[in-house]
Amino acid sequence: MASTSDALHVTPQSRRLLAVLFIVSVSVTFAAAWSFNQRSAGKSLFSLANLVGPTTANLLHGGSLTACTEAMGTPGNPICFHAARMPLASLVVGLGIGLFGDHYLRVALFKALLLLLPVELAIYLVWQRVPPDPLRRLAMALLLLAPFAMTPFLACVVNLQVEEGYTYSLLALATAVLLFAPKESLTRTLLLALTLDCLYLTKSAMAPAVAVLLLGYLFMERRAGLRWLAFLLVLAAPVGWAVYQHHASGRYSIGTSLDGLNLHKGNNAGFLEHYPPPPGDTLDRFDQDLNRSMYFSDEWSFNDYHLHTAVDYIRHHRRATLRGDWRKLNVLLLSVRKVGSSEDRGAALLWETASLAVFRLMLWAGVIGALFIAARPGPQRAVGWIFLVLAAACILPYIAGFAYTRHASVLIYPAALMCCRTLPQYGQASP
Repeated sequence: MASTSDALHVTPQSRRLLAVLFIVSVSVTFAAAWSFNQRSAGKSLFSLANLVGPTTANLLHGGSLTACTEAMGTPGNPICFHAARMPLASLVVGLGIGLFGDHYLRVALFKALLLLLPVELAIYLVWQRVPPDPLRRLAMALLLLAPFAMTPFLACVVNLQVEEGYTYSLLALATAVLLFAPKESLTRTLLLALTLDCLYLTKSAMAPAVAVLLLGYLFMERRAGLRWLAFLLVLAAPVGWAVYQHHASGRYSIGTSLDGLNLHKGNNAGFLEHYPPPPGDTLDRFDQDLNRSMYFSDEWSFNDYHLHTAVDYIRHHRRATLRGDWRKLNVLLLSVRKVGSSEDRGAALLWETASLAVFRLMLWAGVIGALFIAARPGPQRAVGWIFLVLAAACILPYIAGFAYTRHASVLIYPAALMCCRTLPQYGQASP
């Protein structure tokens, strides 16, 4: 449980500052979602890209996540995908349509505010261990608000059609639970398990991060009953998804039938020529080249072809693979140029560049702070190791496949949380 000294830090002044954090974060989220999505106000939500629109339509009208399309680079060879996307994005958009109808702006605002709730809960958990002196308290407040001034973070907040628009807040909450929530609590266990289940069901690439967070909890939790409860609740998500996959597509799988293509897109003979793509462009336009002269009878033959071809390329072109991996690492961890989405200009480009620079500084500050905590003796060292391994788990799937800026942007809030955790007050606190 939180110590008495921690509880005494929550003074009337800190409560007022917490209220300011909530008000500013909600206001910025609403304004950003309104500004970004009003240009699409007349569009149908069923036209959302990345198969979110078609899967949502089928979910509402057919009860499954089926999408039949040639958009994966197979012109003249439409494939019916039953297992191509994890379900959470379609479930959230479908819920929004159920509440507000097919009104793009209303559902976009609903999604932005709904997915903000885990971030607000993360802020609340952090604030239960607020530093006693005003300077550190202000530093923490600035760290918690800084992401709301960063364009990569706001892109996740406002976006309906990319999985990062859903994973960013769930990853933030799961990180906050491990770094700040009281230990040996049933509430903590249930909250973490539910968050990890939702995180897993948002994107298959989050499976390693879910595993790291679960293992971190199991290591830190002393009560065997709570450990077993967390393990079984988190295990329910991949088991349930595999059962659904078998029912819908005929194969048990804890991933998706696009995982093979995503691996192949980042491991092929033309990758170094095309990556990183120029501003405003993506690798999607080269999908057809990867499928040339092929015909696929179903989604799993499509997945297996790309998986095996990518593995074969990696095995026989190790030097080129390593060169590609370095470029992906640069995009994920170092570059201040946005890769993989629309291009900004003028003042917006300056804001974007500054945002990416601050993100890189915050992430590396979090890494250094985590190394410092991990190197010190005592029970708090687990916090440092968890963050370090979590950061690696979040980026490794994109080193294996292909990396865009948004893939790393989900680490913005965990990095802010880790920086809060490494304030001097927390250097002595128990995890």
